[in-house]
This record gives sequence, structure tokens and C-alpha cells, in this order.
Amino acid sequence: MSAQMEYQWMFDTEASEATETARAALIDILDAITPIDQGPEVMHWRIEAKMAQAALLDRAVFNSDRHDAQMAGRIARRQIDACRSLLLG
Repeated sequence: MSAQMEYQWMFDTEASEATETARAALIDILDAITPIDQGPEVMHWRIEAKMAQAALLDRAVFNSDRHDAQMAGRIARRQIDACRSLLLG
């Protein structure tokens, strides 16, 4: 969600507000279920996920290979949809 929000800051400012709200809710959930001693490991996972999502978004937007760009865009949307599916409402 962080990479998606940052991407939207550049290309879709209005959507970034909804993404920011969803991101905050997911962080609240994650904080609630993360054991105290696993905080650094969970942060590492979050950073890896952000970098992977950012790479997909870069491929989707700045790629000269149209087929690969479309595939990266679909995967990026699926990842965001999976995150949003964890939220109520």
C-alpha cells in the first residue's frame, strides 16, 4: 500500500487519500497481531513488499514492452486488491 500511495501521489492524487486510509488501517491490524519480539522482522517484510510493489508499478508505467507493462500492472492491482480484501467495508 505504501508504494501504491506514493505512485498515486505522482499520478492520481485523489486516489492517494483512499489508499492512505486503507494503508493506515492495515498498519493498525499488523501492529495489533505482531508479537513484540518480531517487530524488526515484520518491518523487513513490509519494506520488501513495498520495494516489490514499486518495481511492479515502475514496470507498468515506464516499460517500453507493452505486454510486460500490462502484466506488471495486473499483478500490481492484484496485490493491492489482496491487501484491501483484508479490510472490512
